[in-house]
Amino acid sequence: MAYLRAHGIDCFGIGPMIDSEDAPQGFGAHSDQERILEEALFAFTRFNYDVVLSLAATKP
Repeated sequence: MAYLRAHGIDCFGIGPMIDSEDAPQGFGAHSDQERILEEALFAFTRFNYDVVLSLAATKP
């Protein structure tokens, strides 16, 4: 998203992802050790589905 922000486009990351195992060891998102818990994947998928459903139901 840094490339988009450099051109003045606002970007935001979303998701209820918490990495309690690798983050304290210095591994962040998109690092050499990118992993998530299976339950976090299901929660992230459901969260995104609910966001899209909510936005699609909103009238302009």
